[in-house]
Amino acid sequence: MKYSFCRAIIYLLMLLMLASCEKEMNSSSASTGVGGSLSRFTIVGNYLYAVDNHFLYSYDISNGANPVKTNTSAINFDIETIYPFNNRLFIGTRTGLYIYSLDTPSIPSKISEASHARSCDPVVANDSIAFVTLKGSSSCGPAESGLYVHNIKNIFAPKLIKTLAMSNPEGLALNGNTLYICCNNDGLRVVNVGDPANPVVTKTLTGAYFKDAIVYNDMLICFVGTGIMLYDISNATNPVLVKSIAN
Repeated sequence: MKYSFCRAIIYLLMLLMLASCEKEMNSSSASTGVGGSLSRFTIVGNYLYAVDNHFLYSYDISNGANPVKTNTSAINFDIETIYPFNNRLFIGTRTGLYIYSLDTPSIPSKISEASHARSCDPVVANDSIAFVTLKGSSSCGPAESGLYVHNIKNIFAPKLIKTLAMSNPEGLALNGNTLYICCNNDGLRVVNVGDPANPVVTKTLTGAYFKDAIVYNDMLICFVGTGIMLYDISNATNPVLVKSIAN
């Protein structure tokens, strides 16, 4: 995940801004910061979680002016991504998917994992399914490039239920039954996952080098080679370009 410094700063500010907005809209419950599937940090409630190549770090940010590190967990090597959902952290590495519980938010605990051939590994999830893109290449490893769908109804034993071959898949975002997969110069794939065991590509958007995506309300925010592209997804299956913002 080699972002330019400028893009990384934009990403961080956007994450914190959206997390703040969610807290204001839903102050009565723990909120989750919005991040893309390539993100290496995320906010859940009063905690920020970050990963580097080997470790998961937890920070109490209830006092924003004085964050406190509460835990460091050794996971594996080549950690790549972190994605929060339903009091869980889904952590993608080049050798597998790791799922951590946030029942004790200051000290996340591993509850399960799913291994795969060495590859790059962004991930998003919902209550029952985890979607992972593997990008086989000289730098990522020998795994077949494509979308890998895991059933996680039994959170302690993820099960691979479908592999959909796809060229250059990288970041992805989930919006109900619609999955958006960034495939670099091969475009942005719109995938119907109403039946997770039989995902269907319904549309491909081109015209940019698509790296990662975030769904926020009716907006799809795509990080592309030249900056950011904003799409209206009030009709989830038919993204409409609203604006392009250059780096």
